[in-house]
This record gives sequence, C-alpha cells and structure tokens, in this order.
Amino acid sequence: MKADRPRPDAVEVLERLRPVLEWVFEGYGIPPEKAERIVEESCRVLAGKRLRRQNPAVWLLHTIVERCERSGEEEGLEDPPA
Repeated sequence: MKADRPRPDAVEVLERLRPVLEWVFEGYGIPPEKAERIVEESCRVLAGKRLRRQNPAVWLLHTIVERCERSGEEEGLEDPPA
C-alpha cells in the first residue's frame, strides 16, 4: 500500500458511484427505500474496514451489486432486466 496517496472517504466514493448505482438499482428493480438500506449497510461494512481496501469504490460497487443479486434471488428473479 502506498502511503503517499490519500484515501477517499465514503462520501467521495458514493458521489463518484452515484450514476452507476442509480443504473444498478434500476436494472435490478430495487425500490429507493431498499436501495438506501443496501447502500447504508454496505458503507457500514466498508467503514468497519477503515477504507483499507486497495480500491474502496470497486469493493463498494461489487458489494452493492452482490446484494442486489441476492435480493432478486430472494424474490424469485434470476437475472436483472435488460
């Protein structure tokens, strides 16, 4: 890990991911309230890791997509709508 590069905080990461997250939630048919819970839970996990991940934005996006997929599976959906 390089010490000379500042780590982005969760707010910066979310701002950068906002357009992608909107697309992901829409694609998986996740309602806004549930999307907010998914983001909050994922951010809590990330904060617990103290942004030690090499690329927190990639980790957060991956985690949120996995949670959307699991949500769809729980509701009987196999794939997100095209």
